[in-house]
Amino acid sequence: MEIVIVLIAGAAIYWFFILRPGRLDFWRVVAKHPDAAYEHFKSDHCWRVFEEQLPENYRSLVPRSEWVGPFQFIVPKLGNKTMYIFGKHPTFEKSQNDFLSKFAKST
Repeated sequence: MEIVIVLIAGAAIYWFFILRPGRLDFWRVVAKHPDAAYEHFKSDHCWRVFEEQLPENYRSLVPRSEWVGPFQFIVPKLGNKTMYIFGKHPTFEKSQNDFLSKFAKST
């Protein structure tokens, strides 16, 4: 029984840190470069950005079957507004890689 619990916990941890959409390394770089990240999100069609709060009907705008999120971050150049971000699956992964290739080396 203990082995089953350890295997389930291991699989959950692996999924959370490795397989789950929304990579931790990407969001760490976003946190270090929030203004550039905001511009990146706004310029790429695979992201949906909501400022300050999510609309009540946000799931009709970003259906769970197509979009991953919400992820949150604060944008200093907009007066520290909170942004809610959704990525269109699977195309947002390329966009994450593009952003990382520009900014990960400078952190």
